[in-house]
Amino acid sequence: MTAVQATIQALATVESLTNDIDTLAVLDRQQKALAAQVKTLKDNIANAYGEGKHRGEKYGVTVSLCNTTKVDYKALLAELGATPEQIAKHTTTGASIRVTSTN
Repeated sequence: MTAVQATIQALATVESLTNDIDTLAVLDRQQKALAAQVKTLKDNIANAYGEGKHRGEKYGVTVSLCNTTKVDYKALLAELGATPEQIAKHTTTGASIRVTSTN
């Protein structure tokens, strides 16, 4: 099956569904598959071309090395001897709705 055929079949599947929950499950699976393909393509491009700006036939990409910094605040607060009350004083909480599709 070609990529075009797979896309047509996926669209037909989604369009034939009448239940939002089923549609979400199908789209969620498709999104995960696409995300995996995107990651593979990005890795391949970075390894093949290296850093810099690169052009395809229609589009371009920029490959750059990015350094990230992460602070382990839990360990830092423990090392500084912060009490649970001090931590609670500077902690905010909020509510959100999470919808996760299952099989």
